[in-house]
Amino acid sequence: MAEVRGLGKQGDVVSVAPGLMRNRLLPMRFARYIDRNARHIRAEAIAGQDALKSAQEVNKAYQQTIKREQRIVQLQELRHRLQVLPPLVFSRAVNEVLPGSKTIFGSVQAEDVVKELKEKHGIVVDHSKVTVNGTKIKSIGDSWARIDLGELGSVELKVVVERR
Repeated sequence: MAEVRGLGKQGDVVSVAPGLMRNRLLPMRFARYIDRNARHIRAEAIAGQDALKSAQEVNKAYQQTIKREQRIVQLQELRHRLQVLPPLVFSRAVNEVLPGSKTIFGSVQAEDVVKELKEKHGIVVDHSKVTVNGTKIKSIGDSWARIDLGELGSVELKVVVERR
């Protein structure tokens, strides 16, 4: 029950003189009696704890597998929804200082694509997973946006920038 100098530390099973046990260790709750089968019981308890720990590890691995499969199903559904989308259309003002210029004021960036997907199509995508024609679109015309789906690759969306 407690560490006793010269006898051992808590949890040790030792033999002591009957008088020492009866007069000192037991009354002060430094030790207690165990039966002869206690070692076997303790070994069985340790084996039971090991089996419980092993079962918990198996359960944890199973739960992780379930989560991964659910994530893959969600990504497949997202990929299908993205593949059937019409082109994303953005209207921007054109810099008309130079005749025939296709350069727009501002740009179309990943955040714009994420906002458009959420507002018009109800699709939520993390903007860190979106790449727009490199980094951003600076002119009118057709372009693309790529959405990274992790293990399932990526999906390219057509992006059209029109004159406002």
